[in-house]
Amino acid sequence: MTSGKAQAPSADRFRFFWQPGCSSCVRVKELLTEMAVDFDSVNILDDEEGLAELTRRGIRAVPVLIKGDEILFTQSLEDVAKFVGKTRDVQRLAPAALYERWQYFLDTALGLIAQIPPERLPEFPIARRPRTVCNLAYHIFQVPEGVMAMTEGRTLDSRDYDNAIYDHLTTVEQILDFGRGVVEQHRQWWARSDQTGQKLIATYYGEQPLHQILERGTWHSAQHTRQLNHVLDGFGVAVARPIDPKAYDGLPMPKALWA
Repeated sequence: MTSGKAQAPSADRFRFFWQPGCSSCVRVKELLTEMAVDFDSVNILDDEEGLAELTRRGIRAVPVLIKGDEILFTQSLEDVAKFVGKTRDVQRLAPAALYERWQYFLDTALGLIAQIPPERLPEFPIARRPRTVCNLAYHIFQVPEGVMAMTEGRTLDSRDYDNAIYDHLTTVEQILDFGRGVVEQHRQWWARSDQTGQKLIATYYGEQPLHQILERGTWHSAQHTRQLNHVLDGFGVAVARPIDPKAYDGLPMPKALWA
């Protein structure tokens, strides 16, 4: 891996565009390193030229892997491996087990959010990333909300649920009310879903099996819950219900917390 400013597009060089605090960014960067892929690492918060390039290409979010004119939205770890000419053998938890694990992390997140000191909601826990503690807390539930909409054909892009429509959530109680509502919607969604996980879902990064999307949603919420637990530890809050480390077993969790 090579860090630094974005270089001119090359037909034979992988360039990975990311930003700190992004769960998928962290995991894909680690995967590329695990597979011994030589790539340029472009942090768009530090690299104005890199950000400008994504804008010119019409790319509105990271993580993204680019090689010459080839572009991969790296939401699927299997797609990343294929793009770089590698294979990734994986044994996923069963769909029902993933759903139960996801519910565990959402419930744990509600307990953590209830302990956030209200005066600390506007603070920024990630260096140079414009994401407040408040944003981080409700983002945990944006993940399942976006996944539910995507798997039911209401959007091709779960990122549609990661924008200013949540700006009204400014207090601990408002975030908790939102989170509890999503948890209930999540239960209802699972009851009417294809519980074999075999159904193919149309997304902005191609058709994906529901099983794979379910896994990604689970570890994505898990990583952000893990981050919030860490933030509260940093605040000196005695967390009443910390995450059980065994809950990560079987999930492709990032090793790093923020970057």
